[in-house]
Amino acid sequence: MELPELADLVWLFEDEPTPEYEDMTWPVGLHSFRLRRGAREVIFSLDPTSGEVYLRISDGGEDVVSLGRLRSLEGLTVEKHGEREGLVLRFARGFDPLRLETRPIIRLSWDVMPLGAW
Repeated sequence: MELPELADLVWLFEDEPTPEYEDMTWPVGLHSFRLRRGAREVIFSLDPTSGEVYLRISDGGEDVVSLGRLRSLEGLTVEKHGEREGLVLRFARGFDPLRLETRPIIRLSWDVMPLGAW
């Protein structure tokens, strides 16, 4: 699986990752990145070894999106286009990429299946 450097993820989420267990160091085990913009917050958790991702977005303390055990990842890419920054998750098996925008606001877009798949 293709992963950005840890420094790029720290830059994107503006914080160091927190491991699920204190004795785990990057890239072993589940690590969570947290970012807040206004009332909206994202927690992006990644286990680089297994390629498993969890994603939660809340607004005003209430969950808006919660995605767990996302698997079959081919890669993650940090993207910057002008004032927009984010993370793109690419999947195997024909799923469209998931896009997590982190700047200027936190938002998520994902067309689960490509057009014409049904």
